[in-house]
Amino acid sequence: MRLPVLRKRKGQCGEAPWREVGQRQSEVRLGDLIESIASAIFISRGKHLRYVNHAAEIITGYTREELLRMSLQDLVHPEESEALTIWKKSQAEEIRLTSQCEIRISTKNHEERWLEITVTPMNFNGEPSRLISAFDLTRRKRVEAQAQLLAITDPLTGLGNYRRLLDALHAEIERSERTLRPFAILLLDLDGLKKINDRYGHLVGSRALSRIGDILRLSCRSIDTATRYGGDEFAVVLPETAATAAGFVSSRIHELIAGESEQPALSVSIGAAIYPSDGKTIQDLLQKADRESYGMKSRDAEQRSLLAAV
Repeated sequence: MRLPVLRKRKGQCGEAPWREVGQRQSEVRLGDLIESIASAIFISRGKHLRYVNHAAEIITGYTREELLRMSLQDLVHPEESEALTIWKKSQAEEIRLTSQCEIRISTKNHEERWLEITVTPMNFNGEPSRLISAFDLTRRKRVEAQAQLLAITDPLTGLGNYRRLLDALHAEIERSERTLRPFAILLLDLDGLKKINDRYGHLVGSRALSRIGDILRLSCRSIDTATRYGGDEFAVVLPETAATAAGFVSSRIHELIAGESEQPALSVSIGAAIYPSDGKTIQDLLQKADRESYGMKSRDAEQRSLLAAV
C-alpha cells in the first residue's frame, strides 16, 4: 500500500501530519511482519476473531474470510476440554496475564493438528481483545507418539510388550476400584517352542510367535490389551470381564489355533485370573494365572503320555 505524501503548507507547523505518516508507515511494516512470520496469529474480541494472518490460514485450512466468521473455540477439538476451559476464561477476561497451553484443533479438512498457543490481553482498535499466537507442534507430537508406541510394542509380534501389560493392569485396577466391576487377565504359554526351534529352525519359531499374535488380535475386542509377556508367553487384559466370559475367550483362542492350516501345528496353555477375587495386586494376578497355565500344561502333557502309552 502506497502512503500519501504530505507537504507542509506555509504558515503551518505540519508536525502532526508528519507524525501520522510515520505512524501509518510503522503500522504497515508491522502488518507486513505479522503476515510473513510462520506462527499463526489470531486477534479475538468477544465471540469472533477480528484478525488472522496468512499462517493461520495455512495451519487451519480455512480462508481469512471464513476464520473471521469463527471463534478459536470453533477450531478446538471437542476432546480438548481443558483447553476449552482456558479459552472460555480468557474470553471472559478472567485471565489478566499471559496464559499458555497446548491444544488440538480440527482443520477444515478434518485433520488433527497440535498447537502451542499463547494468549495475551491487548487493545485492538481501542477495544480490549486477545492476541493469540500459535506454534504448530503437530510434527513433534507425531514423532513423540511414534516413539511412545515403539517403547511399548513388541517388535516381533506387533503386540504390546511387558511395559504395556503393566500399564494396562494399573489402569484396570484403578478403573475396577471406581466402577466395582471385575476384569480378567489371561496368560498364554506357547507349547513346545523349543522343539519347534530345534526341529524347524528359529525362523519358524519366530513365525509361530507371530501366528499367536495374529490370533490374539482376532480374539480381542477394541478395549482389550494383548501383549507378549515373555519369550513364549503372552497376556491378554480383558476389561469388565468375569470368569465365565474369560472362559469363552480362552475357548475361542483354542479354537482359532486348532483351526489353523499352517504348519507346524501350534497349541497353547491358558490360565486366567479375575480381579479382585483372585488377587488385588498385579503380582497376585500374574501368579494365579501362571499357576493355572502351568497346571493346564501339566495336564495336557499327562494326557499325551497316556495316549502314547495306549
